[in-house]
Amino acid sequence: MRTVKELIERYSGQHKEFLYYVPIIEKAERNEVEHPDITIECCGSLFQGIAKSIVYRLDPACDRLAFEDKSLHQQVKAMATLLKANDDVFEDEFVRNCETLSRNIGTLRNSRGDISHGRAVPKELQSDRSLSRLVLNLSEALLRYALASFFALQSQPEDEVDYDENPDFNDFLDEEYDFGGKPLYSLALYQQYREDYLIRLEEYREAQEILDE
Repeated sequence: MRTVKELIERYSGQHKEFLYYVPIIEKAERNEVEHPDITIECCGSLFQGIAKSIVYRLDPACDRLAFEDKSLHQQVKAMATLLKANDDVFEDEFVRNCETLSRNIGTLRNSRGDISHGRAVPKELQSDRSLSRLVLNLSEALLRYALASFFALQSQPEDEVDYDENPDFNDFLDEEYDFGGKPLYSLALYQQYREDYLIRLEEYREAQEILDE
């Protein structure tokens, strides 16, 4: 979950309220080995909380009282669908993956969660480390992409990102998508699909930070 935490902190100047999720991320990481069900439950809480936060911001007319009564996977699907409606990067397959993972996390949380549901001891059902690691990794990938897309939608790209200030990234895109004599892919992406450009730029910066460590 490190990349999700770093992404939230990077945008904390504009969206400081999302720092609320950092302690939950840290709790998920801290309990992966000793208390895998707590890690899984934290992932469910992150999906649910972030989904609500994004939906309420992208759909001001949303009936919050009714939305609170929806299941976890319904709330996550609504988030992914809203992002897809605003950003062509989000494909139908991504929406289905978000819904499927959140549905499975919700099922695990209801049957094995240690916090939302008090358990008699010894517990009849207990997750292992390998499952908590899988849930943690999948949750990190999907939540990071959702947040990166949301932050890109909410930012003012014309003021914050200048095409000419990112030559290394532009060269990276142009080498990956070489159209020969046609217009540069990076410039076309920047001019016509700004949100997509910002998401790819965010991913590129994260990859460079990992290489520099």
